[in-house]
Amino acid sequence: MPNESDEFDQLLKNFRPNPDLQEQLKNFHSNGEEKEVSILFVNLYGAERLTQQMEVETRVELFNHYFQVMVETVFEHQGTVDKYIGSTIMVVFKSPMSLEDHALGAIKAALAMRERLPEINSSWFPEEQHPLRIGIGINTDRVFCGNVGSPQRMEFTVVGHGVNVANHLSQQTQQYACDILIGQKTYESCAEYVQMRERDSTQLKPEGNPFNVYELIGLKA
Repeated sequence: MPNESDEFDQLLKNFRPNPDLQEQLKNFHSNGEEKEVSILFVNLYGAERLTQQMEVETRVELFNHYFQVMVETVFEHQGTVDKYIGSTIMVVFKSPMSLEDHALGAIKAALAMRERLPEINSSWFPEEQHPLRIGIGINTDRVFCGNVGSPQRMEFTVVGHGVNVANHLSQQTQQYACDILIGQKTYESCAEYVQMRERDSTQLKPEGNPFNVYELIGLKA
């Protein structure tokens, strides 16, 4: 059974190393808490088609390059890599470390991911007409933050409806033919700083409450 020290060491791996990190993480509530955070999901599209003829070692090298670039971008904007789900990355801003402008931080990270994807494509698929694409969903909401799992394996994560909405938005980018969608609360938190296009309203289930969806264009000049 992992002890508290093991869990703390595992948590540290989700952050860029810095001198103040250990002291800041000591203050997080080990039993969990509910607070407002911003959640970002980034999905990778086109990889299965483009890597079919690659050797396994080459395919691994490509994915490692992709994850390195995306995760570096997360760290640059003070985000936390919550988990990897296949080629999808789940990121949290403001948990467990404090971040005042967490919604804007998530938006800036998403825009940086958009800017850096072409360097991956130019390295791996310079002649490809339909290279790798990403779909990013960002949502801001109150969620549970804490250690979740079994006695054999505990993991610090965030759980709640707001997480599901962010994941849903990342998948909806294909439907709207864009690369970044954000939810209503994220939009309201950053409206004065960003250029948006209201696309539609959506819901997770037929009985769920509809919510507005916005396409992220960029930052205001």
